[in-house]
Amino acid sequence: MKRLILRLTGLLLVIVLCLGAIGWFGQHDKVNNALYRAYYGDHGIPAVHRDVYEDAAATYDVDWRLLAAVHRVETIFSHSSSMRSSVGAIGPFQFMPRTWLGWQYDTNDQKGDVPEDEVDLTDLALIEQYGGLGRDGNNDGQADPHSLVDSAHTAAYYLSEHGGTTADSTDSIRNAIFEYNRSEQYVNDVMSFYESYQTDVSYLPDDKASATQQVARYTIRYLEWFAGWV
Repeated sequence: MKRLILRLTGLLLVIVLCLGAIGWFGQHDKVNNALYRAYYGDHGIPAVHRDVYEDAAATYDVDWRLLAAVHRVETIFSHSSSMRSSVGAIGPFQFMPRTWLGWQYDTNDQKGDVPEDEVDLTDLALIEQYGGLGRDGNNDGQADPHSLVDSAHTAAYYLSEHGGTTADSTDSIRNAIFEYNRSEQYVNDVMSFYESYQTDVSYLPDDKASATQQVARYTIRYLEWFAGWV
């Protein structure tokens, strides 16, 4: 009996140590990002996003696959309302707040950050006043940078304004992507996904339709939860 108790105690200790190790690693963005990439990045495009891409793309005459590629590179298809990069870019398509609201808005931050408790970034009148990019994609009277629909429409608008329409050349589309994010590596990454989506697009099912997807999702959620409590 004593031996059985020792074995069970040892097993419990191993489980606790394993969970603790997983939780510790969950503090690191690289681990979380690796999980996103391993599942969402390598298994196609979320099926529920396609209508969003197509609607935004049709509105501004860009290829919906280009939007999907930008979304993949920016946040690996995230539609979380809490997405914020280390430099202050927000939302699924990672716009700097001042870019969304307009650079005519007077703030001391030269990198483009605007505290969201300082001004309403969703206010269409303010966006027009300050010359911002924000677009109301779902016609709810707001342009919300945290909304997948609004941010997708804004990304499509920006790409179309910089030579990224369906009628433009590959070089022009590359230039439009560069204007979106001034990095040649970024351009190459987006173009790689964009070109692959032209010939082979697989669609991730609804969360409840895939046990593997559920396991990946809950593993990620556990890591994020643990990181928030340590």
